[in-house]
Amino acid sequence: MRTPCRTTRPILAATTAAMLALAGCTTEDALQPTPTQAQAKARVEQLARQAGSALPGGASLEYHDGSNESACDDPTDDGPAGRIFIDHRYTVVPPADDGWRPDQVIPTLVRFWQEQKYQLHDDRRTDPDPNYVVETPDGYYVGIWGYDRGDHLDFTVNLSSPCIWQNGTPDPQ
Repeated sequence: MRTPCRTTRPILAATTAAMLALAGCTTEDALQPTPTQAQAKARVEQLARQAGSALPGGASLEYHDGSNESACDDPTDDGPAGRIFIDHRYTVVPPADDGWRPDQVIPTLVRFWQEQKYQLHDDRRTDPDPNYVVETPDGYYVGIWGYDRGDHLDFTVNLSSPCIWQNGTPDPQ
């Protein structure tokens, strides 16, 4: 005669093992180390230098003081709260000699980013306020935004890191 314990034990053990495995994977994946805040900032600055070097001759990037490090508490990657992301903006400064056309900015950076094999994230080059955004293989976003000022366009290069732990790992709870 079979007892109920012998029948339910294997089912209970399998269910418990499955739940622990799922919980373990979810927690482990979500709590993986990330670049530190300093490393992410350095990477954002590196990407900005690369974009600046790809601009038409005489143009440059000027760091915009509105840049910041922000909370990533509503991440799109389903990760845990408590992380941050680095967000920097640079104004594209045309050369002083006016021998440069602003409409060269976006095509030049698009070509450069395509050569780098960055993944297209958003392409609105035909909008009145055009933009083009790509994602690097390591999850950083880089984009160019144009702002219609009536008689001309102003441009900014915006860069942001993926969600990171400030110190590279989650703080102990």
